[in-house]
Amino acid sequence: MLLSSGQCATLGEPSLLLRFLGEAKDVARYATYRENNLEVSKYDMRAKWDGFDDAYRKGVRNLMLDIYTNLSDGKPFFVDKTPRYTLIAEEIYKTFPDAKFIVLWRHPLAVAASISSTFYKSRWRFDDFIVDLTTGIDRLHEFQNKHGKQVCSIRYEDLVSNPTPELAKIGDYLGWKELGKVKDQILPQSTGGTLGDPSGVHKYTKLSSESRDKWISSYHNWYRQKWAIKYFKHQRAVWLEKLGYTLPESIPSSSLINNLTSGLSDLKYTASRTRSHKQRAIRAFQKDYIYPYTFKPPHD
Repeated sequence: MLLSSGQCATLGEPSLLLRFLGEAKDVARYATYRENNLEVSKYDMRAKWDGFDDAYRKGVRNLMLDIYTNLSDGKPFFVDKTPRYTLIAEEIYKTFPDAKFIVLWRHPLAVAASISSTFYKSRWRFDDFIVDLTTGIDRLHEFQNKHGKQVCSIRYEDLVSNPTPELAKIGDYLGWKELGKVKDQILPQSTGGTLGDPSGVHKYTKLSSESRDKWISSYHNWYRQKWAIKYFKHQRAVWLEKLGYTLPESIPSSSLINNLTSGLSDLKYTASRTRSHKQRAIRAFQKDYIYPYTFKPPHD
């Protein structure tokens, strides 16, 4: 929708800030050069020079602004929409304090259902995506609370159901009075990059509320319902409710007789994929000497 305004350029999900920002406590990285050594070295540099972090962020900022400018096709805004940026939102804000931040919320159970249908052929499997539904969403909430006045926060459900006031809100935030006109325009069928939603951009040519509540039907057996119930037993359910996100009434307290066969199939598949995922990680560690960070700075 922002691309339809003619004011924005983008390129899929650029993701590059994940390479440069975020400490070991924020992002787990695996590399043949031993990420642990890099963390130790950065700690030493900070201890030697208290200007290290400011200089580093300045360097990242200048580099990325140069890249964004050359990718923007002369448009005033470049949209870096990368979902995993939830892990480093605070670092991005410190590096680009004058940037515009739009936080787009969606019901987390809808996000889980979308991951399943989009990337795993409707199998109930998440692998590395689980971080988006846990740590990522928690950090995004903390980020919004801390920088509420500098952030434009909207809900996907409101945007597709009643786009006019939501687009007006975004337009006021960005300084575009005519942004509301995009709700009736044909949406671009590509963001130009390889990464991103491989289905939604092709399925919908105009703004549609069709997928707003469609996800509920994905929770059709006891296993998925128990998964959803467990998710909402976490303390994050308190602030999710304030956003309007609760456990749907159509998802019962669940019993094993509710679509027994389908639930057992999900359970078996998920268990097998979890074991396989762990085994692949172990093999990679043993074969390629890929080391996770383990560095913890000494106590002062």
